[in-house]
Parts: sequence; C-alpha cells; structure tokens
Amino acid sequence: MLNVIWASAPLGLTALGLFFVLLAGQLDLSLESTYGFAPAIAVLFMTQWLPGLVPPVVGVVLTVLVGAGVGLLIGSLSVLARVNAFLITLAMLLLLRGVLIALIPEGIYYLPEGYTFLGSARLGEVPIAIFVLAAAYLLAYAVMRFHSFGKALQAVGSNERAAQISGTSIQRTLMIAFMVAGTCAAVGGLLEVGRTQSVSANTGDGSILLVFAAVILGGTSIRGGHGRVTGVAGAVLVLAVIENMLNLSGIDPSIRQIVYGGILLTGIYIASLQDRVRARAS
Repeated sequence: MLNVIWASAPLGLTALGLFFVLLAGQLDLSLESTYGFAPAIAVLFMTQWLPGLVPPVVGVVLTVLVGAGVGLLIGSLSVLARVNAFLITLAMLLLLRGVLIALIPEGIYYLPEGYTFLGSARLGEVPIAIFVLAAAYLLAYAVMRFHSFGKALQAVGSNERAAQISGTSIQRTLMIAFMVAGTCAAVGGLLEVGRTQSVSANTGDGSILLVFAAVILGGTSIRGGHGRVTGVAGAVLVLAVIENMLNLSGIDPSIRQIVYGGILLTGIYIASLQDRVRARAS
C-alpha cells in the first residue's frame, strides 16, 4: 500500500493545485506541462547550463520558483488582462510542452542524487514523498479551515460580485490561486522525476485527465465555491488503487483510457447533482 501512495504522490500534489484554482471558479489545463517543465528547467541548470554551479538544493528551490512563476504568468494574463483562463491555460499547456520537447527531446537521466532525494528516498520503509504529500494536504486543510485566503477562495468561487462588495480582493485571490497551483504541479513533477530518476519531454503528458478526475470525484464543484481538501485526498487514493489494479491486471492502455474517462464522467455527473442540490437549498 505504501508503494501505491508513493506512486500517487505526484498526482496528489497536482490535484491539490487544481483544487485551489477550481474552488475559485477557474480552470488550469497547463498543470500537466508545468509538472514536466519546472523540473526540466532545474535539471538543465544543474547538468548543462551551469554545471557545478547549481547544487541540488538550489535545483529544488528553482523547480518551485519556476512553477510559481508559471502560475503567476497565467494569473497575470488571466486576471489583469482579463483573458479567459481556459484559453490562457490551454495555450500555456501547448507552449510549455513545445519548449520542453525542444529543450530535452531525448530526456535526461542519471540526475544528481540530492535533487531526486524527495522523490526517491525512504525513511525506514516509508518513502519521503508520502511525508511531502501528507504535509501539503495538512497545510492546505489548515489554510482552508483557518486562513482568510481559504475563505476568500470560497467567496470568489461562490459569488464574485458579493465577494468584491464584502472587501475581498478578487485579483489578488485569483493570482495567488494560480501561483499555488503552479507550485503544487512543480513539486508533483519534482517527486515524479525523483521516483523515476529521469525527466523527459513526456513527463506529465496526458495526466491532466486524472488530475481533473481526482478533484471532481473528490466533491469539488465545477462552478467553484465548494470543495474539501479531504475529499480530494480520498479521491486521489481511490484513483491510485484503481490504477494499481489496472497495472497488476495488465489491462490494455486503451481500456484504461476508457476507465478513466468513465470515472471523470461519473465525477462530473455527481458534481452537477451536488451543485443542483446546493442551488435548491439556497
């Protein structure tokens, strides 16, 4: 079971990032590209651009900064320039993936040990990545329950106009949400790169479907304003168990896509039902 959770840690981090954006009533399709792009930039600095000058610890920090920077750029374009987040993140999804293919067409292997520590090392029998995942979800839970940012996210996602009248800064809240999402995706990529000991142009490619499935199946409203961190954590675990069962059964990849598509469709239907129930209750 520990190995199942270990394998799901990168997905769990990326899903947590999407949770914050979706809760604010926005979308971010680019997370799967940020997931591969951020660690690739850091690895290139360590191994090719500035070899010997960028230690692994700085590489880890750089990964996080690149993820946050991508999120800030998306937030700026979406919020300040008032461009639809779906279109902006779709463009960034393609742009970042294209840059990634151009930079590392054949991938990079044999990464510095210090850089892969969080994704590969164990404390006793427990992978360090599980502690990282647990810490991220505990922090997210505390933010949503006790911090004003969590309340602001829910207010903006529920009714942007009412949130603005109540004094909530819409722009600041949305930009922070996109930055958090980019950071979470970058850390998820860091864990995946550490686990596989490599980074390639395909890292994270196609994973956004599972990320959306986890967040929506976890009870997060598609329209924003409602969602629980614990729900997302449970959905990530369920999807990890399903994926592990599919792997052990040797199911054909095309059938897996059908299974994941069915899970996403079911999650969307359940989320829509929940939205209608909330609308009637209010």
